[in-house]
Amino acid sequence: MKASKLDELRQSIDQLDNEIIFLLAKRFQLTEEVGIYKATHKLAAQDPGRESKQFDKITNLAADRDLNPDYAAVIYRCLMDLVIARHKEIELSHQKNTPIGQIEVC
Repeated sequence: MKASKLDELRQSIDQLDNEIIFLLAKRFQLTEEVGIYKATHKLAAQDPGRESKQFDKITNLAADRDLNPDYAAVIYRCLMDLVIARHKEIELSHQKNTPIGQIEVC
């Protein structure tokens, strides 16, 4: 593979990385709001039923787009674990009536 072709591929990857980070930021802003809602309404930080449905959806979407569903599941498990941990932090802050350092919504 020529260096110019390699550079083109890397530029495409860099552009996708920018888009992924943009979408992740939006996703985490929304999950922050979910965490605040859950804490305010005394709902559990983790919802196994919702998780199960999400994993079914994610693996189906991945398969439809020729992405290894196992890769998608690993990535989303990591995302969900981060979100659950953050929801627990928000819940604890809410219980102690301390500021939670919200992420601003666009």
